[in-house]
Amino acid sequence: MNARESKIGASAEHGRYRLRGRQSEVAALRTHLAALTRGRGTTTLIQGSPGIGKTRMLTEARQMAEEAGLRVIHGGGDPDGQTIPFGALLGALHSGSDQIIPAGTAQAAPGTYWFLQELLEHLERAALAAPLVIVIDDLQWCDEGTLLALRTLPRRLSLHPIAWILAARTGPLRPDVRATIFALAQPGGQQLTLAPLGGKAVAAMTGDLLAATPDGAILQLAQRAEGRPLLLTELINGMLDEGGVTVADGVARLTRQRVPLRFHASVQHRLEQVSPLARKAAQIASVLGRTVSIDQLAELIGESAVTLLESLEELLSADLLVERDSALVFSHDLIRESIQAALPATLRKALRRQAVDLRLAQGVPVARIAADLAETAEPGDRAAITLLRQAARDLADVAPSAAVQMSRRAIELSALDPLREAGLIAEALPLFSQTGHAGEAVALAESALLRPLPVEVEAGIRLGLAIEANRRSFSEAVRHSRAGVALPGLPPRIRAQLMAMLAFNLAFIDADETAEAEDLIPAALATADQAADQASRATLLGVGSIIANRRLAARRAVDLIDQAVAAAGDVSSGGLWLPGVWRALLLTTLGRVEEALAQADDGVRRAQHHGQAGMLRMLGMARCRIYLDAGRLSDARAEAEAVLTMSDEFGRGNFDDVSTRYVLGRVALHTGDPQDLSRAREFAASIMETEAGHVRRSGAWLAAQIAADEGDLALAMDLTGEAVASYHRPTSSLASPPDPADEPVLVRMALRAGDHARASLVTEFAETRHRENPGVPIYEATAVHARALVDGDAGLLARAIELYHDIPRPLVLAGALEDTGTVVELDAALRLYEQAEAEHDASRVRDRLRGLGQRRSRDVPSRPTAGWDSLTASELQIVRLVAGGATNKQVADQLYLSPHTVSTHLWHAFAKLGISSRVELTRLVLEHDSVTR
Repeated sequence: MNARESKIGASAEHGRYRLRGRQSEVAALRTHLAALTRGRGTTTLIQGSPGIGKTRMLTEARQMAEEAGLRVIHGGGDPDGQTIPFGALLGALHSGSDQIIPAGTAQAAPGTYWFLQELLEHLERAALAAPLVIVIDDLQWCDEGTLLALRTLPRRLSLHPIAWILAARTGPLRPDVRATIFALAQPGGQQLTLAPLGGKAVAAMTGDLLAATPDGAILQLAQRAEGRPLLLTELINGMLDEGGVTVADGVARLTRQRVPLRFHASVQHRLEQVSPLARKAAQIASVLGRTVSIDQLAELIGESAVTLLESLEELLSADLLVERDSALVFSHDLIRESIQAALPATLRKALRRQAVDLRLAQGVPVARIAADLAETAEPGDRAAITLLRQAARDLADVAPSAAVQMSRRAIELSALDPLREAGLIAEALPLFSQTGHAGEAVALAESALLRPLPVEVEAGIRLGLAIEANRRSFSEAVRHSRAGVALPGLPPRIRAQLMAMLAFNLAFIDADETAEAEDLIPAALATADQAADQASRATLLGVGSIIANRRLAARRAVDLIDQAVAAAGDVSSGGLWLPGVWRALLLTTLGRVEEALAQADDGVRRAQHHGQAGMLRMLGMARCRIYLDAGRLSDARAEAEAVLTMSDEFGRGNFDDVSTRYVLGRVALHTGDPQDLSRAREFAASIMETEAGHVRRSGAWLAAQIAADEGDLALAMDLTGEAVASYHRPTSSLASPPDPADEPVLVRMALRAGDHARASLVTEFAETRHRENPGVPIYEATAVHARALVDGDAGLLARAIELYHDIPRPLVLAGALEDTGTVVELDAALRLYEQAEAEHDASRVRDRLRGLGQRRSRDVPSRPTAGWDSLTASELQIVRLVAGGATNKQVADQLYLSPHTVSTHLWHAFAKLGISSRVELTRLVLEHDSVTR
């Protein structure tokens, strides 16, 4: 143990009383703080019932860290601050003289996702300069932004010397608090649950409070506190106040057996001992919040601040208030709750509304007082409704659950005005849908639709219902879009939006519906042009491109998506379907892999510039598919894992999550990883029952490949029956988006199963696709490849291999080489598989070579599973940048990656190197470079 570590925990007696009975907890904290000196991050969650000593433990942790020379920042949740986005965490980050994050950063960030990235970078920078301890109390009262940060940042920053020490009550908790506690308890997190103090600890603490040795009678009475430090303090201080204890010769003796009034009704008893003005100040302050605002208090009481000073001194002397961080606060939340609970409900409500009006007059942002406003407003209060709508809009990006509460209350207050209520419902539908309240949103909207509504209001509700349904049911979205489009006299803009939504959802159901969408697009484009609605135009052109690709019109598909990209321009959403994402996917399906990757890189730059978090995730989905096509399996897996880890930060995706999991399944088929294959099997089964044909068939195709790989060809044929029946129709038959290289795989599978008719049908489709698109190399190559397999024509197979050499799809080329069955070509296939780290494929080829009497050592050295040489090119590039002092965000910006992708690569690299901190990484890089010079 070094000198710095030896300081940690050397003094364990701080605060208003000595810490007793918590030796094991102190030892655990000491161990976690010591890890910081070795560059490792830690997370500790302290839980317990109210009054059990959680805050006291946090005080102890702060003192231990400060004595060790560690930088400490601290803050906590506030029951009245739960609508302030990231309020608890920002309060901690701003708690020191040297602020970790500049003021105004939260307001400047374009949304929650990007603010989290800013937080991540500033914390990284702070930790690179010196180890950091972050202490947050009262998680149960933290705002949802802080809770989201605590669910994600400790894990993503675990490679940095940051100790997170947090405290939360036990008992019933909000769902987001429970989710945060669950996330903090994941591997690497430590959880300390504080139990009541034991007999010896109670005796010792009693002696501390009395500054004397307690006699047996006092110790017997102390057991009434049930081991809770707060109650014990109240009990002993009450006995002292009421003269129930005498001290002589260092021994405290009980002079009467009665439990003090202060213990029975501690807070109310103390209130009775102060002046009427002080009592009134305490009662009003309990309604205003945890921290006492002298100016607000004076305004509400009708006295000057100077007059109140003497009353506040009384409250401090009575231990009802304490001075903390240069502010007056209630000495414990239980004390504030007790004072507030004793007030009549009508008086509490009136005082809170007065406080709301006062704060509004003082210019306090409405979002900060929205919770009080929601609880105190009366039905029909138009001013309150307007303010709550504003609060919902202000909070939608940074605290969506709080925004839902404000919007819900505004709707409730509008019940006396049905038209106004319907308008609010239409406005609120997207917000409710995005935050997991879809059922409530639909019920509200359906109830509003039961009565006659103005056309624009009904159209808004229909559009909102369609957007909500788009996440779970294309057919339901079509129903609402169709009903909206049918409304007479619609303004062009909302009509264009409804038509775009209708076309989009029709195209994603199946072939018949796609044909209807195709017929709708010309009129919808004319309406979008009339409304000058570029987002709807971009969506419609994108849908047209998808349909053209399914119609085997590749050039038209590219032309339409180029128009969609131009139409989107700098539109923040790009419509329902982000055209740049589809362009990247389309290019990779056409074998133009390098162009596709360049499109994705350009999209990442744009997403970072415009703060488009959703686009960044969808581009990650596209990029993992491109990496798969390029044979970069490690990169495909890392990118896919990064996409899936983004879900918690701004909600789950739909198409992007499905496509990403499909890629992970395909990677597993190449690598043979048993756990990944098991997950792929479960995923495929989960989507094979969906209504969307292309999604259903995509799952069946993945399951068929797994079945064929395991030798169950009958099951593979059964699983691909629907796909074969869908050929020559405007839909995706196998993967979505379609991959022309899948047809030779299905032909190979059918021939192995003895189904020559199916193999011929698939081949005819591939040949039709080639004839319809002369000059698209991958269409020609896959058509020739399929025909070569069906006819057993070695010359055609050689021609297919020749064509594949000019297409950057190494795994597809390897498959064709493997089909020849010759030693020379099998050797070439083996090299390609080894280069791609497709170990399962490589093992299969080695087995075939052994069957031909050929034993092969690896031409491409096998990448070790651990150590420096196990790192992939991407991991190595990122590791060197990080070791040079770059933050994750700086690396992401330099390499056009998402910060999540950088984190995923780092996790893989750290696991391979057997390290757990950036300090160790920097040392390893320096050692490696010194040896290799």
